[in-house]
Amino acid sequence: MRRSVTPLLALCAVAATAVSAHAQLAPLTTFGTNGWLAPGAIPQLDTSNSQRGMAVSPTTGNLILVDRDSSLGNNAYVLSGTTGAVNGTLTPPAGGYTGGTFVVNGAGTGSDGSVYVGNLATSTASSFKVYSWASDSDFTTPATVAFNLVLTDPSWGGVNRVGDVMAATGSFGSAQWVTAGSNSAAGTNSTFSVGTANGSNTQTTYTAVPGTISASNGYRLGLSFVDSDTIIGTQGTTLYTTDFSGSTATAQAGTIGAAQRPVAYLNHSGVAYMATIDTNSSTVSVYNMQDPTNLQLLFTGNTTSGTLTANANGTGGIGWGPSLGGDSYTLFAMSTNQGIQGFVATVPEPTSLGLLAAGAGALSMFRRRRPA
Repeated sequence: MRRSVTPLLALCAVAATAVSAHAQLAPLTTFGTNGWLAPGAIPQLDTSNSQRGMAVSPTTGNLILVDRDSSLGNNAYVLSGTTGAVNGTLTPPAGGYTGGTFVVNGAGTGSDGSVYVGNLATSTASSFKVYSWASDSDFTTPATVAFNLVLTDPSWGGVNRVGDVMAATGSFGSAQWVTAGSNSAAGTNSTFSVGTANGSNTQTTYTAVPGTISASNGYRLGLSFVDSDTIIGTQGTTLYTTDFSGSTATAQAGTIGAAQRPVAYLNHSGVAYMATIDTNSSTVSVYNMQDPTNLQLLFTGNTTSGTLTANANGTGGIGWGPSLGGDSYTLFAMSTNQGIQGFVATVPEPTSLGLLAAGAGALSMFRRRRPA
């Protein structure tokens, strides 16, 4: 019986070696200083809690940084995904940004590289607004007000806070956005809203999603689209993979770190991955999430140094850039007050993941059959 253990352990060892050889999170050395654009490296990045939203273009690899800094005003900036330098400022809408507690706060990008920025509305007398641009390279065309609906509208279902986090998917003129919402009515926690960024002001709010927590909002600090009717969301500790259709949403829960909040989904060669950043330590983690109820940590990275300013709000942003070829992508992550990190993420080849699963399964089967 002992001799039969050897090939099984060898299989698992080969599988683990294959995965580690093809999975890594390396600093994007051209970005900032060795992969870290520290607070103060550019005027638009500081420690005043003013940068809470960031998104990455899947077409250009550039970053969209939302800044409310009192000295610079309310703006959405485009940063180079190669160096972190400021490429330009997206032009505000005619009449400027207006409305909300924060007139700009969250950010998202469409699959075609279009850009979306939302405000933060914390009163039913306020409107949630979404501004849009066709690309991150047009610095002369004013933003389009792509969504603008007061929270007293019945379609919100009693939501009284919207916009702490935001994501987008699709193409300019028909893109979808998703944001978390807070609802003061009993039993209506874990709320998110999905709408269309085309000026029609149409949206659907999902409250008290089955399978989520009831005491607070499980979508409040991290959201990412999987596809047009599936999202992942979290406020830390639990990641909810949620399907929605019509007025119904259902969620599956998986475990992550308590301070892992901003999230970004990636489908590579049919395998689902999720990246997240710890808003306390700024450590970035990448998970395999083929089974959304059993997330597998693949690797971690952190390019920051020294003592970091606390991120008391747990906010920030994370996003995958374009493929660099093979199994590699750029990956950028921001924890508010702690700068922005740039990485080259090389995910495991699907064959390596399959080999590891097969080896682990074989060893597990052997252990079940082993006599006492």
